[in-house]
Amino acid sequence: MAVHEELQPRELSTSDSLRLLSGIRFGRVVFSRYALPTIRPVNHVVDGGMIVIHANPGTTLSADRQVVAYEADTIDQATQYGWCVIVTGTAEEVTDSGDLARYRRLLPTTLPGPRHRIVRIRPDFVTGVEYVPAALLPEDARPTEDR
Repeated sequence: MAVHEELQPRELSTSDSLRLLSGIRFGRVVFSRYALPTIRPVNHVVDGGMIVIHANPGTTLSADRQVVAYEADTIDQATQYGWCVIVTGTAEEVTDSGDLARYRRLLPTTLPGPRHRIVRIRPDFVTGVEYVPAALLPEDARPTEDR
């Protein structure tokens, strides 16, 4: 049996999901462009439960409030161990000069491109799943032949 077949999904709480998201600096924002879904890689920071991203020109988020999704994960290619977090919420451009200065200091700059636009995503829904070996799950959460 392959390693990934022994894994089981474990739902994560909102706080655990945001904590994991806080530990990495890269994800994907999903937004509507010409009425079609578009996905772009971006750097992020979690600040007060909100996700803050650089929105370069390729990320043509509207200047108005817009519903978006944000996804980040760390899933090992060899073992399939890891986690995935998806946030759905409203994005809006940050315009306050104090917030802009603070976010420019906090946001990582690992992806290439301009960094003149900063967008804050206010989560409405946060879901997370962790893929763990079944043996690490509590006894009552382990799969059985009946489940």
